[in-house]
Amino acid sequence: MYGFRWERWSALAGVLFVALFMVGWSISENGEDTSAKLQAYYTDSGHRTREFVAFFLILAAGLAFLSFLGTLRAAVIRAEAGPGTLSGLVFGPGIVFVALFLTGNAISRAPAALADEKHFKLDGNLAELCNDAGYMLIVSGVTIAAIMVLSVSMSALRTGALPAWLGWAGLIVAVSMLFSIIFFPILIFLAWVLVVSLVMVVAAWRVSGAAPPPTSTAVG
Repeated sequence: MYGFRWERWSALAGVLFVALFMVGWSISENGEDTSAKLQAYYTDSGHRTREFVAFFLILAAGLAFLSFLGTLRAAVIRAEAGPGTLSGLVFGPGIVFVALFLTGNAISRAPAALADEKHFKLDGNLAELCNDAGYMLIVSGVTIAAIMVLSVSMSALRTGALPAWLGWAGLIVAVSMLFSIIFFPILIFLAWVLVVSLVMVVAAWRVSGAAPPPTSTAVG
């Protein structure tokens, strides 16, 4: 199914997405829960550097997800023997997820950029607002991505694009993602991306390279 070599590596981008996101998220967690502590946090240059590193890691994670999404969509299209409803419901919500994911990342890291401005005094309340707004955007993206997970699961159960067990598991994952506000379902979504990515990579290496297209000979 995944005969093209570039597509094999593109499927592996799901693993890269999870790894980059987890590293970026972990180093950016300041752990401060009050406006005063947040203001003090961003006055430290070391903390601001961590936030900038986290910004670029999560940005790279978003780019990796786009590559993974393209391969996932192609798998569903092949299983449907052409573009159909399920492939559209995979790609559309996936794009919306990336847009909200990257926007949330940018807003969450904005206090780190503002804190170093000479003519701007960062208020702790503003920093708290940016952090919460960024998180809510990411939560919104993951919630919308539940449609993508559900569509992939339906494709797996109807067409065999992915193993049936992964289709059934995806139904549970999609429902849990509707409650992403409590964060744990976000981790479940990341686990789903990781497993799907690895399954597609394994399937790719089991298939030999695509056969070259037949050549036509002129008659006359």
